[in-house]
Order: sequence, then structure tokens, then C-alpha cells
Amino acid sequence: MSRPSRVDGASNLLKYHRPKQALRPGIKEHIPFITKESRQCLRNLASHKPRFLHHIMKKVPRERCAAVLVALFVGRKGDLYVLLSRRSSTLRSYAGDTSLPGGKVEATDRSFEDTARREAFEEIGLPPDKQKVLLLCTLDPFLAGNALVVVPIVVLVLDNTIRPILNDSEVTQLFSHPLASFLSETPPYSEAELSDMIPYHTTIDYPWEGPGPGPASHLAMPSASRLAMPPTSPAAPSTLSPDPFSDVDGPQETDPRKRKRRRTVRMHRFLTGREAGGIKPVFGLTAAILIHAASIGYGRAPDFEVNPPHAPSWRERIEWALLMHSGFQLARSKWRGEGARKRESKL
Repeated sequence: MSRPSRVDGASNLLKYHRPKQALRPGIKEHIPFITKESRQCLRNLASHKPRFLHHIMKKVPRERCAAVLVALFVGRKGDLYVLLSRRSSTLRSYAGDTSLPGGKVEATDRSFEDTARREAFEEIGLPPDKQKVLLLCTLDPFLAGNALVVVPIVVLVLDNTIRPILNDSEVTQLFSHPLASFLSETPPYSEAELSDMIPYHTTIDYPWEGPGPGPASHLAMPSASRLAMPPTSPAAPSTLSPDPFSDVDGPQETDPRKRKRRRTVRMHRFLTGREAGGIKPVFGLTAAILIHAASIGYGRAPDFEVNPPHAPSWRERIEWALLMHSGFQLARSKWRGEGARKRESKL
């Protein structure tokens, strides 16, 4: 099987992916005790199929693709936890943030699963062994603030003898957080562990510069607009006022400058209980991915409102970015140019 070239589209990363549809029969040998809720969560994740992954990723240039690993494990009391890391303060992007292991697709990666596993091995020493780290599912993609389309890969760590080996240039700390806590506004730790008297879960809404709501919203994209990227700081203050254009039951606004003001997107933030030690909260893209994974696994909606009224879906946000964001436009031009030169060389 030949390796995909650097100019191949993201669709090549999909055809090698064969997600398992059921938990392996011998899983009990690796997990001494697991709660009924956790077992059902794993079953739900193992049977999950993404809705728009294949459709959207065919449009994304390979160099704008990334993957992260949602690595779950069963704790002593049978509950599910997710591995999180503190990014090195020397990194060029998102320095010091709390994140999932992951990174950009490389030329040698045959699938998004390969990318996520490779990055997890490089960052925290998690073995790419598929017997010890079992694939559960692939989630639909998300849009990162640096104009990358990110595909989450959900796995279950079966080998409890694995010890982390941190790459200090990328990761400074590794810790875990209960997966179910991303559906709750109640912290999974005692209030005494909080460094400040602030809520465990908070949100920030900010304007989206895409088209307004309505069945024809995709036809009203102003050509001069660019995608508004999420703020990089979890503590960024919200300056939003009530949106006067949020009532879609009334007359439809035809001015695109006003149509785009109708919609906002929401960023979530969860405290880890480790803020006194320098660990940042789980926020932004990482929080969105874990809310989605937990909702699928536990089969219920969170205790809070995930999105504001009429918010664009992640699919809409990716589609808009592909059309309007300069990062995608440049990558697509390069992709097409290299493809044309490759075809000419064969003549």
C-alpha cells in the first residue's frame, strides 16, 4: 500500500480508518471493576458513527488537518477518566494551555487515527499498540482557532501498567479528569480545592461573522467577511450585549452586515481543581470536544445549554472557514497547484 503524498487531500486519511463497532470480548481481563454507567458509555462510543466527517474532510487541504486523542481509562471506582496535558510554555501556539494530545497530520500518516496515536506517543509516551489502547470511535471534526480542522479519535487505555514519558519540549504535566464531569456544572472535587471562588463551569459567547440563520443563510455570505476565530484566553471578558437580531420568527434581514450579527458561538470553561498549581482550566476546543464525547457516551445532554440560540453548527463553521478564511484559501491554492504540477510531470 503506497503512502499518501503531501499534496493528497484529507479524504485519503479516511479510507484507511476502520472503526470497531463493539467492545472486545476479553475487555474484562484488563478492567477488574467498571460501573454499569461506564460500561454503557463505552458501548455507546464503540457503536458511534460520525455524521459528516467523510463529506467535510474531502474538502479540507491535508496541511490544514489535525487530530487529537481522547484517551479514556477506567479509574479505581469504575468511572471513566480522560487524559489531559499541560502544554509547554515554550510552544509557539496555545502555550501553557490544557489540551488533549494531538497535532497536525504529517505526510507519513495513513489515517487520522495514525496522527492522533503518533502525537500521543511523541507527547506523553502512550504506546501506539492497538491491543493496549483500543480504538472506540472517531468523532465529527471541529474547527480550531488557528484555522485547523481537528478530528478527535476516542480510545480506551486497557493496560494500567503504562507509565507516561513526557516530552518536556511539548508537555510539562499530565493529569486526568472525570469524563462525566463535562456534562455537569458541579465540580468533581471538593470546594476547598478551588483556588478562587468561581464556578466550576462558565461560558463566554462571542459573535460569529458567518451568515445569519434561516434556510437560505448559506447564500448570503458577504465576500469581504472573514471567519472570527475564538479567543485564546479562557479568562477573556465577555463584552456582548443582547443581540437585537436574534428573533428569527420576525422579518428576515436582507443586509448581510446585520444578518451576521444574529449568531453567536459559545466557549465553555471547566476548572480542573489544579489551578493553584498553574494548570489552566479546560476551555475552548478541548472543552467542546469533551462535551461532545461525553454526550455521546452517556447518552444524554449536559446540564447546561451547550450553544446559544441559532448558533452555527461545527459543520457550518468549517464550511464557512473553508470558503472565507485566508488560511484555507492559501492551502487550497497550494494543494491545487502542486496537484497540477504532479499531473503535468506524468505527461
